[in-house]
Amino acid sequence: MTKGGGAATETEGRPATRLNVRTAIGFGVEQHALADERDLQLLGHVHRLGSITAAARAAQVTYKTAWDRLRKLQARLGQPVIIAAKGGRGGGRTLLSESGHALLRYYEQVRREQDHATGPEVELEAVGSLPPRPLPLRKTSARNHLQGTVASIRRTGIRDEISVRLHDTLVVSVNITHASTLALGLKSGVAVYMLIKAPAVRFVREPHAQPNVFSGQISSMRRVQGQQELEIQIAPQVYLVTVINQNEAGFLRKGGQVSVYIDPDTVILGVD
Repeated sequence: MTKGGGAATETEGRPATRLNVRTAIGFGVEQHALADERDLQLLGHVHRLGSITAAARAAQVTYKTAWDRLRKLQARLGQPVIIAAKGGRGGGRTLLSESGHALLRYYEQVRREQDHATGPEVELEAVGSLPPRPLPLRKTSARNHLQGTVASIRRTGIRDEISVRLHDTLVVSVNITHASTLALGLKSGVAVYMLIKAPAVRFVREPHAQPNVFSGQISSMRRVQGQQELEIQIAPQVYLVTVINQNEAGFLRKGGQVSVYIDPDTVILGVD
């Protein structure tokens, strides 16, 4: 039984399942889709406000949508994530179960790790088994989603320099902790994806030979609230999106040649 009377469905003797991050904002238990960021944000609202109605309002969805999301999350998890607490002044409240609290803590830790552009090094002893189902498509706030394969790994103390081949002549260096290398099971030839926020792709006015400096052609330009969003092709089928201030974009034209730099410490590396 969970606190507050919610019934759990753990099976005694079964090895604990590890919950790990599948995307920047998606979660899965082993090979099963579990929750996306909207689910976890909704849990946060419930925890903060103590009410599904108030949580739905904070998430700007209907009560039915909020309840359906929580119900489906509980069904996938096999355990309650919310419990009803009766009595007290002003009536009952909706609280998070132990599993709900664990999911919310894990989500908050992942977001902190991502803000520092490192792989999460926390693991959650999860919670029941899930029926097989495919993982969802990645949906993240990062504008750059690149696919490649690990070309080499170089250990530098607690960190590793991962060389990712995106094209025959294009290799990107990424810095992650050695613990993250082990957790992701990285080795030469492993398929990986990279998530890079647009502001992390910076222009180089005087390009010179160094890792992560790439020359390319501006394929599109779009003005957004005093800024210019540019898409730059740096290899066949390889594009980068970056953002600069409008006053810095005067010399840029569609079809023009530019050079950009990717900070290896800002790249989030993942595997499917």
